[in-house]
Parts: sequence; structure tokens; C-alpha cells
Amino acid sequence: MKIYLDVLQKLTNTKDIVEFITNIYENSEEIYIPALINEGNFIGELEADFYVKLVLKHKELPINKTWLINNLQFSLPTFFNIRELDEDNNHEIFIHNLIVYKNYRNASIYQVNPLLTATESYEEEGVKNLKYVEAYFNDEYQSKKGSLILEYSKKGNNEYFNILKSFLTQYVIYEGQQWDSAYELVAEFEYRNKNHLPLTESYVNSSSGVIDYYHSDKQGLYLRGSIKVPFKYSKSSVRSIKVIDLGTHELRTHNPDHYNGDTEEGFVVFSKKAVDILQEEYFFYDIEMIEKKYIDNTVLVDYLGDRVVFWEAEYNKLPSQLKDKIDKYNIVPDDNRIISKAMYSMQLETSWHWDKDLEPDKKLAFIVKTKMFERAIDMNLNFIYPHDTKDLQKFIQQIENLTQITLEEFNTKAKEVSLLITIRDGNGAGNITEKYMEELYLKYCFAIGEKLGGIN
Repeated sequence: MKIYLDVLQKLTNTKDIVEFITNIYENSEEIYIPALINEGNFIGELEADFYVKLVLKHKELPINKTWLINNLQFSLPTFFNIRELDEDNNHEIFIHNLIVYKNYRNASIYQVNPLLTATESYEEEGVKNLKYVEAYFNDEYQSKKGSLILEYSKKGNNEYFNILKSFLTQYVIYEGQQWDSAYELVAEFEYRNKNHLPLTESYVNSSSGVIDYYHSDKQGLYLRGSIKVPFKYSKSSVRSIKVIDLGTHELRTHNPDHYNGDTEEGFVVFSKKAVDILQEEYFFYDIEMIEKKYIDNTVLVDYLGDRVVFWEAEYNKLPSQLKDKIDKYNIVPDDNRIISKAMYSMQLETSWHWDKDLEPDKKLAFIVKTKMFERAIDMNLNFIYPHDTKDLQKFIQQIENLTQITLEEFNTKAKEVSLLITIRDGNGAGNITEKYMEELYLKYCFAIGEKLGGIN
């Protein structure tokens, strides 16, 4: 089955064919759109083929011919006198194939035009099956592998390349765009069919599209054109979470475009179940989360034991896949304990001494991060309230290995020090409530922090 040729062979006039090609893009609700279509065989059994490639054209340039740029071409402009620019020169500067060829190990492989890849959000993985450059696009704040830019599929001799819409939003004009773009999408196509009857020529050439049509008894139908096609993109990123507005303290809907904290601010609160998910990908240190894979990526957060609280702008920086996992644990607290004193001091009072207001575990985390962070993360040390004595045992062992401060340096006759030694050594600690275990954890962090506080 041919996805496009089966339809094209039934159409009877040029206008319907142009509308059919336009609708491929007009009606697309997927996250990818066709960038290259190569279907059928003109010299062969089928005696018909259909080829489409996408081109980026500056909005100020009219379409005045078919095939605005040679197939899969990528090169520097070749005219010599920049003081004598004309329309042909402008075409050479401001029209670009979306997919081009690259020479790789004596093979021609497909890739996205290199003019579009010089951004931090573009990451190449390598060459896939000696066919095309496998690359990923990440449009989120927190670094992830992102989404595959090109989808390639082959069905018999038919080849299809689809391109990620969100990647194109950096360059292509679309309704609701956040930043101005200068380029439009043009589909350059060729349809040949030895058995197709003559078409009614009802399409009228204009600055938005030009076609060349020819029909003969021997060669059949030949139709070639360059037509502007629509680009529709909407990132529906409003999430079904409750945000506590900073100014009014009332609940409001999520604002997905809020990243800098300079506009309306609010809090997004999650139960402690979200912490188990978050700590798989992040370290918790003082009042920030640090991405394990890319430690330069940080997010402000308040971990309050039974809950975790983000500023809305910070929550928006989390990867969508992670938000999908934690959103179900979004809660609205029934008390006024939203942010910690240290967070309030840092963000709302802009105090230079906000670290003085940190709780004991957060203060120890601040010291560790300042003085021995690399060793700490090598141990996968995280400052999370322990769920049970095994968690507390592991934490104590990690701190002792990191700081070389053992429990024996404290008053071992004290009941709680003795109990912590018992837990550390795995000798059983009896029935300890979760609340008491948190107290032990915080007291231990305070004692170690006091010891470390004087270290230069």
C-alpha cells in the first residue's frame, strides 16, 4: 500500500493535488510531520512516483518558480559581489533544504541541515544504519536525551523521514510562537505517473505557490511544484496541578510559561511519595535538587519531610516525563507550612545569610556540598529523611566514610548516641517510631554539622 500515491492517482485536477499536499501538513496533529517522502517507482512496475522535500524560505521572499533549491543541497552562497544583491542571490542566502546529504565513510547519508544544529538543545548520537544522522532535541530546562529529531521508516522501496515539530519551532513561523521567526515551510514536490489521465488545470500560481504541469501520451503526467504549507504547533503544557498563589494564597491553575520568578509566583506541593521518584534522578542538598546526570542543573526545592515544595517557576523546569510521574502526588496542605525559613530568607528577604536558617540536615548538606561534594555524590549521598533503620544505617555509614567522624567521638554513654551506634552496626534497635527516627536523624546531622563547621 502506498500512503500517498493511492490517493494521488484518483485526483483529477491540479488544485486538488495541491490541496492534498497542503492537507498533509494542515491536518497533522502528531508531534512529527513529513520532511521527506519518496514513494513509488517511475521506471519500474508501478510507473508512478511521488517525492516531497521540505524547504525553509524567508517570509519576505515570494515563490516565483518551482524547486527553489536543488534537491538535498547544502552549500555556502557562491555569488561574489555582496553589494549587488538581487532576488536570485537572496534565494541563495535565505532558502534552505531541511534535509541534506552528508558524506560519511564514502556513503551519502541524510541529516538535518547543519545551519539548524548549532544549539545546545541539539545533540547527535551518531549515524544510524549508514542511513541518517541520529540526533535528539531537548526543549526543556533540565538536560535529558530529548526527543528523536528524525523518524525514518522504509516500506519496500518507499522511504519516509518525519521531523519533530518542536525542533522546527526555533525557526518556523507558527501561531502563538513565543519568539519571532522569519522562515516559512515550503513543500517542493514531484508527481509522475505514466498512467494518469490529463488533469484539469484549476490551480492558479501565486507568490504562495508555483507548479509546472505537463502531460503526454508517452510519458503520462508530470507535475512539479513549490507550495507554502502551514505549520501548526501547540504545546499544551498546562498541567492539572494546583498552584498556591504567593500573593493571594488562593489556589489557581498552572502557568506553564512561568520560568523566571519575575511574574506571578506560586507554590506547587507534593506528598513525600514524590520524593522517592525525585531522588532517583536528583540529589537533595540544602534547599535545592541537583540532577545526578548533569550536576550543573539545579532546581530550588523545599523538602519538609512529609512534603516537597517547588516554586512554580522551578517546577516548570523539570522534565515533562518526570512531571508525569509526580503530578499525581500533588497536594494542597491543610496548614500554613509551605516553605522553610531558609527558603523564605533566600527568596523573599534576599538575605546573604539564608544558610543560617537551614534545618540541621540541610545545614549539614550545605557544608558537605561546599567542602566535599564530589566525594559525596560518588557515594550517592542524599539528604532525605530515613524511612526505616536500614536507611538511617546507610546514611550514618556514608557520613562516617565521607567525613571520618565516627559516633565514637561523641558521648557514647548518651542514650541516643548508643542507639545510633546500634543502628549503624545493624544490631537491631527495637521498635522505633518514624517520628523518633526523624529526630535521631536530625540530631545526628546537627552533631556532625557542628564538628564540620569549624573545618577550613
